[in-house]
Amino acid sequence: MLEVKEKHLDRREWYSDSDRDFACRYHKDEFFEGGIGLITFTGIPAPDEVDSPEGRLCIADKGYQWVELVPKGGHYALTAMFRDGKLFQHYFDITLKNDVLENGDSLFYDLFLDVVIGADGKPRTIDTEELDEALECKAIGPDAYELAKKAADEVVALCDSNKALLEKKLYEYRELLLRSDRNAH
Repeated sequence: MLEVKEKHLDRREWYSDSDRDFACRYHKDEFFEGGIGLITFTGIPAPDEVDSPEGRLCIADKGYQWVELVPKGGHYALTAMFRDGKLFQHYFDITLKNDVLENGDSLFYDLFLDVVIGADGKPRTIDTEELDEALECKAIGPDAYELAKKAADEVVALCDSNKALLEKKLYEYRELLLRSDRNAH
């Protein structure tokens, strides 16, 4: 049964069996306002692989890091995946709504549709059939369906027009969270 799922910035619903460090904070600059988080996988039972436009892709393993962005008032949650300190994939969950707390911890309500930027650097909207199915089985209404399509188009446009700035900011946010995590210990 399809339903809008609540997801957390630290992705506890997916990786409850893994060892990981997590740091988050509320952040506001000229590019972004909302919750930012950093997951560092320190132990995972098995590498997590998914199908991608380029074939099978490992997205989580020991030493991998995910920078998470959940914009206040936005309709996406971004996961930027790093391996050996290098960004290798961006993944946007399109969201019905985002709840961002004062400390930056966040949750969001996934609307089935996603945008992925793979190794070739081109944004692709995926899971359109899942969005269509959610509308057909009344897991979402027509307003949420249209919101998802519009938000995905906006994310693709953002990626097409600001890819270099987006990637620069992802590296900056990763460093910011690494520094704050080190200072907390």
